[in-house]
Amino acid sequence: MLAGAAPVRSFIAIELGDPVRSAVREYLDGLRTALSGVAWTRPGNLHLTLKFLGAAEPSRLEAVAERMLVIARVQAPFTMTVAGVGAFPSVLHPRVLWVRVSAAALAGLAVEVDRACVAEGFPPETRSFHSHVTLGRVRQPTRHAGSRKRGRSSEHGDVGAIAARLASDGSREFGNCQAEAIVLFRSDLHPEGARYTPLRVVTFTGQSPVGGDG
Repeated sequence: MLAGAAPVRSFIAIELGDPVRSAVREYLDGLRTALSGVAWTRPGNLHLTLKFLGAAEPSRLEAVAERMLVIARVQAPFTMTVAGVGAFPSVLHPRVLWVRVSAAALAGLAVEVDRACVAEGFPPETRSFHSHVTLGRVRQPTRHAGSRKRGRSSEHGDVGAIAARLASDGSREFGNCQAEAIVLFRSDLHPEGARYTPLRVVTFTGQSPVGGDG
């Protein structure tokens, strides 16, 4: 999977299946046209993160991938509902724009993935799991900006316009898709945005949710 000793920035996620992925991409294109001041997710990078690992040695990632296999032998494929648009920390104060992903099995799966990573020395999650696909991050004005410059309003997010759009699209539906695998991704940062490369795709082959009945 990996060679060498240089740390690799990585995370574990579930990819969206078509036609839901296409529906979210089309919606993202509409937002990109209508709203300014947002660092949008590249269409090819849409995914549901289960665990962000940060920079880690290839040997540790190999060990995590083996633990992912154990999880997948228990976890059965399941249906995810992708519906609802919102923001963290709130629609009125948007920083991260997202589409909600719902499935009874997701919370238990996230817990098991976290436990597997902790067993290999990664820090445990301290925040509650909120299953979502990130659409973009609102650019914030700098604290020590000088005098107003022409066009400055386009450099950071128009919170009012963003909040209004999210409120109107709050119950938007994108459809259902099957979660059939968990993926260990490599994340490489570039000026034009992050590039994600699958390092290991582990298909669910079990008969039940790993966390119980779900």
